[in-house]
Amino acid sequence: MTSRSTGRAVVGAASPAGTRAWAERRSAAGGEAYGLLGRTGLTVCRLGFGGYRVNDETPVHRSALERAIAGGVNLVDTSTNYTDGSSERLVGRVVGDAIRKGRVAREEIVLVSKIGYVQGENLALAQERETAGRPFPDMVHYQSGCWHCVHPEFLEDQLARSLGRLDVETLDVCLLHNPEYFLSDAAHSGGAKLETVRDEFYRRLTAAFRFFEERVAAGRLGWYGVSSNTVANPVDDPEATSLARMLAAAEEAGGPGHRFGVLQLPMNLFEAGGALERNNPPGAPASARRTVLELASAEGIGVLVNRPLNAVVGRGMVRLADFAVEPAGALDRQLESVRKLEAEYRKEIAAKLRVGPDSDKPESFFRWGDQLDAVKDRVASVTYWEQVEWQVRGLTARVVGALDAGIAGALAGQWRGWRDRYRPELDRLLDGFRAVAAGRSQVQSRAIAAAVDPLLPPERRGAGLSQKSLWTLASTPGVSAVLVGMRRPAYVEDATGMLGWPPLADPPSVYEAVRALRLPAA
Repeated sequence: MTSRSTGRAVVGAASPAGTRAWAERRSAAGGEAYGLLGRTGLTVCRLGFGGYRVNDETPVHRSALERAIAGGVNLVDTSTNYTDGSSERLVGRVVGDAIRKGRVAREEIVLVSKIGYVQGENLALAQERETAGRPFPDMVHYQSGCWHCVHPEFLEDQLARSLGRLDVETLDVCLLHNPEYFLSDAAHSGGAKLETVRDEFYRRLTAAFRFFEERVAAGRLGWYGVSSNTVANPVDDPEATSLARMLAAAEEAGGPGHRFGVLQLPMNLFEAGGALERNNPPGAPASARRTVLELASAEGIGVLVNRPLNAVVGRGMVRLADFAVEPAGALDRQLESVRKLEAEYRKEIAAKLRVGPDSDKPESFFRWGDQLDAVKDRVASVTYWEQVEWQVRGLTARVVGALDAGIAGALAGQWRGWRDRYRPELDRLLDGFRAVAAGRSQVQSRAIAAAVDPLLPPERRGAGLSQKSLWTLASTPGVSAVLVGMRRPAYVEDATGMLGWPPLADPPSVYEAVRALRLPAA
């Protein structure tokens, strides 16, 4: 199939011949940089571009994806709910531009997206339909801001929107996105027997797979599968999903030649259940079970690994990377500087603003000095701090935008002058907190490296923890590609630096060593 742009959508799809030619032209990166995506016949880079936190409004995200593709990455993973569709739009624009400029062919790039979450615009759509008396069937009302659905009627709506945002006529791989929300909801609700709940779950999956088989036949979809956070969980976990039962559902939906070809799951040095937990088939004696990766390999299922550098450990998150530790500086003095500016805002600006009775009070804005001071002793790691910083920056940007638009007259000049003094001071404060967080995270990174390094060849022990982690995953039998959140060009350079390395001889020994590790407090 030859790719071309019709002016509206790119025609064509990834093909075995096209992806193989891509890998052969980039063989200088190392023979181990590419491999087959299971029985799909598609050849993919061992690292894929993960689109979880990217959007089409941030230039650095576009630069990162362009750099990744130029560096040989030909698998891009996104989802309908990532940044409320903006991630798919970014992928569509970057890949479409590269095709139109002749830098790549559509046949060479494998596009993966996922459907299931009902958030943001999709949640508004679902609520509107419910109000109108025509709800999407089988909707799981999991939380107030997060519903979930895998019914064919919802899948049909979402696949059309996904293709539109990606600007392609055919999606190479479509995955049900964490369908275990149905199991989670049932577990929290209680009442029904576990086996009854599971039977209903796989009935819903079978119906979804039938829809996907129809879309494959219509040329809108190449392959399908499931992305599940619980597919490597123990068999007695009520929220666990089973690859064996998914494959049985796929055969019921599409016969022996079904197009279920890809599974996605979280996996990292700490969460290595895919390689260690024997849970398939769930009804077999423990001695007869296989791991998810063993079953996937036997059945020709391509496996994509997500969250490779963010490990859930206990109740916290550990970033598997090294951190440049810089002096934190006088954090208390910077907190006081920000507090003084915020007090000035309340006295000189907020006190003069008039808002309606249902609006937020202006004096409630810009209280980061006090709020951050209250959490400074709880900033245990970079992953914790990033969540805080994301909220601070997001809320600040929204408030500043609203005030920029709403303040007029003589007060507008006073507001802009304060704003321009405040933002650099807030940035310095956030940077100070990041330095503190980096120092605490690096304590754990050194401990992890100390446990892992004796199991690595001497020439690899000096590499960064992120590269060691990605290399271990990419070397694990059964793993087709590791999805990395390469949303900055520097992240692309770091991650792709290990692509030419020969496989690690014994990845399971690394997982076992990390499993036995007692991390120091950050």
